[in-house]
Amino acid sequence: MQRDGAPVETANGPNADATRAPDQGLIPDANPWTNDAALPEGVGEEIPTLFNDAAASSEKRVALLLPLSGQNAALGRAMRHAAELAMFDIAADDFILMPVDTEGTYQGGQNAARKAIDAGAKMILGPLFSESVSGASEIAKAANVPVVSFSNNRRVAENGVWVNGLIPEDQIARAVGYATSQGKYRFAALLPQNDYGRQISASLDSIVSRVGGTMGRVAFYQPGSENLQQTIKSFARYNSGPDSGFDALILPTTGGDLRQVSAMLAYYDVDSSVVQFIGTFGWNDPALFSEPALKGGIYAAPNPGNWESFANRFERTFGSQPPRIASIAYDSAALAALLSRDGKEISEAALTNSTGFVGVDGVFRLTQDGRSERGYAIMKVAPGGAKEVAPAPESFDQVF
Repeated sequence: MQRDGAPVETANGPNADATRAPDQGLIPDANPWTNDAALPEGVGEEIPTLFNDAAASSEKRVALLLPLSGQNAALGRAMRHAAELAMFDIAADDFILMPVDTEGTYQGGQNAARKAIDAGAKMILGPLFSESVSGASEIAKAANVPVVSFSNNRRVAENGVWVNGLIPEDQIARAVGYATSQGKYRFAALLPQNDYGRQISASLDSIVSRVGGTMGRVAFYQPGSENLQQTIKSFARYNSGPDSGFDALILPTTGGDLRQVSAMLAYYDVDSSVVQFIGTFGWNDPALFSEPALKGGIYAAPNPGNWESFANRFERTFGSQPPRIASIAYDSAALAALLSRDGKEISEAALTNSTGFVGVDGVFRLTQDGRSERGYAIMKVAPGGAKEVAPAPESFDQVF
């Protein structure tokens, strides 16, 4: 039957704000969340006014580069607080954390890194945004100072500059592997026409072939465009018969765009009960769980076990719930503090320990090419909330 005027709205509304895919990462021991002591606000040390002072040779100074002013200042402050919790839990007396404002820009990243290094920083944590990471990296590499950023854009990863966020391509790889274990081998992808979508597209052939699947057609759409309906109708091969040519569909968009696209796919008979929909951690949004068109869809997520305890402790200490990305600041600061203890020096060999570390969101390790690797659980979308259908591995022997 010919259908015109496909619906573009759902019960939750297509224009709701998208949930941004968060970045994560270290719990120093099996159960650090039993300490209820409060950390006073603003514990993180500021950049000393006297650079390269005598104390710099005896103290372990680590810079924390974040957007502490401008439109992302609240996010930057929350991540600073999370890093301060790690200091409270892990750091020795000679560990100094130095917050520096990047203003969320390339030039701000350069300036912040220069200030940090002039102040004696032996390591840089952050920045958050890839533009600021690129700016900070130029200065840090010249000074041979390692950078563990909070970005999840693997394009800024390089030797000595790590991307410690949740990399979307790795999440897709985990979910694709799970899909093949359930008998789904023919993959397609529907991607936004932007830098994010193009970056995902560049990895799909290798991701799918690595687990024995075949990558079929890949289509791009412009979110909110007038031809979105026709793009999805053509992609679905509506009126061409019951077989769409794929049994798993990669949909890495989030929020309102995902609601709109999934509703149109259902309208043109791409049924999520037949085709396995695959997303990213950006799907971890309660507003999406009741969407009928997404029921049964899967996405990779970090081990959820410790997040609630961490979030509750953060709220007791600072009076508000942390943003989901805050755990990466805690874990990265904990990693720096751990590697600085007992007279140890922060080194590339220590940072890239192949056995990895255990974080708020599960196992992770840093690789020599600047990336992070993580163990993910598989979650399935259901009206009552996402359900875990495959646990996160506890060691890298089980993952990679």
